[in-house]
Amino acid sequence: MITCSIFNGFAKSGKYLKNRIIVEGTYIRNLGNFSEDWGSAAGGYIGYGFSFPAHNLLILRTGFINNSYKFNVEEASLTMILIEIGGRYYFTDSRFMPFFQFMNGLNIICENTNLKGEKEDKTLVKYAWQVGIGITINLVENLRVDVGANYQSNFYMTEAMNTGFEYVFGMGFAL
Repeated sequence: MITCSIFNGFAKSGKYLKNRIIVEGTYIRNLGNFSEDWGSAAGGYIGYGFSFPAHNLLILRTGFINNSYKFNVEEASLTMILIEIGGRYYFTDSRFMPFFQFMNGLNIICENTNLKGEKEDKTLVKYAWQVGIGITINLVENLRVDVGANYQSNFYMTEAMNTGFEYVFGMGFAL
């Protein structure tokens, strides 16, 4: 009887922290040597968050990011398809929920122009991670708005790590 009560306590999510589908748009300001050619990037994510007691959300997501070439070469392209897993720690379970986030996974990078500006079709698979902060605002019972800022790093090349600041805006639909 006591064991059942303990497990029931762990199985319950909070008032606002619930499983959810998350759709986000992102803008990345690239830094370092990588940014000398590819100044910024934009894209989006879609994911699913599993809520756990004690303010935790496990997130599985995929996404697409397109980098902008700084020079006027219309054919230049560097896109990434992301497959990531990570989580958020929410400091409160209330209408306004600030959080700390860590994500990591693989980026499938498709490029047709290298860092020297030469045409070179290549597909790479690289490890990536990001860490950041944000806030989830619970608008109504099943609708949330997420705003966040992350530092991200994609192990593109040793001499030109793809690092940058990512700004995210999204919607969450609680289930």
